[in-house]
Amino acid sequence: MGEDSVGIVRLAYETWNERGPGAIRAMLAQDAELHDAPELPDAQVWRGPEAVVARLEAVAAAMGGGSVEFQGFRAAGGDVVVAMCWRLDRETEDVQLGQVFHVVRVRDGMIARIRVFLTEAEALRA
Repeated sequence: MGEDSVGIVRLAYETWNERGPGAIRAMLAQDAELHDAPELPDAQVWRGPEAVVARLEAVAAAMGGGSVEFQGFRAAGGDVVVAMCWRLDRETEDVQLGQVFHVVRVRDGMIARIRVFLTEAEALRA
C-alpha cells in the first residue's frame, strides 16, 4: 500500500463525486464489498460491483443527492482513509449534512472494500 493506492482511491472518489456512483463500477474488484456504518440499525455488507453501486446510489438518493467535499485522503496501515463532508446543493444555499469516513482497501489496482464510519476515531481504529 502506498501513494499508488491513495491515487487510485482519490481518482475513484473524484469520479464518483462528479458523475455519480455508477461511474466507478469499472474501478471495483469483482468481489468488492461495501460495509454500512456499524451504527445503522439495519447495517449490511453489500457484495459485488452491482450491489455496491446500487447501495451507493440508494444512500445518495436518501441524502437528497448533492455532493461531497473531500477533506483528505491518507494511507492508514494497508488502507486509505477518506474524510468527506456530505453537502446538499440547493439553489439558494449549500447545506452541510455531516462528515463521514470511508476506509478503502485497494487490491491489484481495484477497490476491493469500502467500510463506512461516522467518526474519524472509528475509521482509524478499523
